[in-house]
Amino acid sequence: MSLKTVVYTSDKKTNLFKELKEIYSDIKRSNFLAIQMAKRDIQAQYRQSYLGLVWMFLPVIVNSLVWIFLNSSGAVNIESPNGVPYALYVILGTTIWTVFVESLQLPINSINAGKGIISKINFPKEALIVSGYYKFLFNLILKIGIAIVFIFIFGAIPNVSIVFFPLLLFIISLFGSAIGVILAPIGLLYTDISRMITMGTQFLMYVTPVVYMVPKLGWSNFIFKINPLTYLINDTRNSLIGLPVESIGYSLIIGAFSLVVFLIGLVFLRKSINILIEKIS
Repeated sequence: MSLKTVVYTSDKKTNLFKELKEIYSDIKRSNFLAIQMAKRDIQAQYRQSYLGLVWMFLPVIVNSLVWIFLNSSGAVNIESPNGVPYALYVILGTTIWTVFVESLQLPINSINAGKGIISKINFPKEALIVSGYYKFLFNLILKIGIAIVFIFIFGAIPNVSIVFFPLLLFIISLFGSAIGVILAPIGLLYTDISRMITMGTQFLMYVTPVVYMVPKLGWSNFIFKINPLTYLINDTRNSLIGLPVESIGYSLIIGAFSLVVFLIGLVFLRKSINILIEKIS
């Protein structure tokens, strides 16, 4: 069987559309490999775990319980909008937030997971990221399933705005992925990037309406308003519980911008991977 020969050069000329076409071709060619890697990783992740898939949504439940306890004990006084039960508000907010964080960390984690073979075996490196998205989709389906169970438990009734939910969830994932794929080449060289993302998202969560609403006054109100995630998180949650989706136009603009950044990031990653292979080998 003849193998494809890959030659790494210092060619600095980049044709964006040609690179995207080659990326698409490599993704199609490596799809089977990506599926097999995703299956292997999912099975390995829960093989030695007694609770198994419960770990997938346990952090969301525990984090939600902390805020529900703080609110019910009076340690904090948080209101939820339009009579929505606070427990449901915080569970849905935290679930959507974890979708964003996972999509943000996905490119770096996927490439770092394949760091050991990336310089030894010749295969389309996009397979690592595609494999990551299969695992992300698997986790996402389970999380959304749990969220729907809680919606029924609390008696929330979705209305026509639920048609926006898949689109908004896609935009949030794309927004996180766009940032993640831009940072991925640097993250492959320096582990500091992964740690900075972990710390940064912890702070970002508190300036995003995940567990409480946008403050009405003060400097924090300004920070919430300039944060794109404010509109994405609010509208995605609202679409599930029958509240108005107020910023769909703005969300579409964020989605379009994220798509452009994501595609450029893929090309940037593809071009820089040659240099990275040389540095980590």
